[in-house]
Amino acid sequence: MYTLVTERMYLKLAHPKLAAEAADFNLRNKDDMADVEPARPSMYYTKRGMKKYLRRDYKDAMRGSDFRYYLTLKGEKRIIGTVCIGQVLFGSVKSCVLSYKIDKDYRNQGYCSEAVEEMIHLAFETLRLHRIEAQVMPRNEKSLRIMRKFGFENEGLSKQCFEINQKWEDHYRFALLNDKISAKQNYS
Repeated sequence: MYTLVTERMYLKLAHPKLAAEAADFNLRNKDDMADVEPARPSMYYTKRGMKKYLRRDYKDAMRGSDFRYYLTLKGEKRIIGTVCIGQVLFGSVKSCVLSYKIDKDYRNQGYCSEAVEEMIHLAFETLRLHRIEAQVMPRNEKSLRIMRKFGFENEGLSKQCFEINQKWEDHYRFALLNDKISAKQNYS
């Protein structure tokens, strides 16, 4: 689970050795993602600061609670996105929360879908979870398309549930259940 491989990408588990590339990704996309992400401290955009975040992310993965991956195209070092299944719960719940983001210069090329498909496989086939949840702002049409593409069901609107860019934003709450897909389903 340290590195996952898709048709065009490597999904690398968060680790402090990725700090320079992760900081570069965050800085390149800072302005573009300001309207869909929480405010970040300045250390989020530096190699030194990212090492701290990545150290925590790696420890979370080793505990089995969060699995954040950084996307690179095969043969390249530059990070083009991240995908995560977090808040993993086992026992009688068996669920997680999906999140993702893609570099502004790599959108509309299917990379996000490719990464999300791999996370669905990880959650359902490897971790044997029952439910994947995701929250999407009503105005985020690209993420809404991802939800539709993979058959996530809209379970309703959560009012003012996340503070984004100093404003409380509503989010749709989506879920995908393991019994609604088969391991061989093709999402293309």
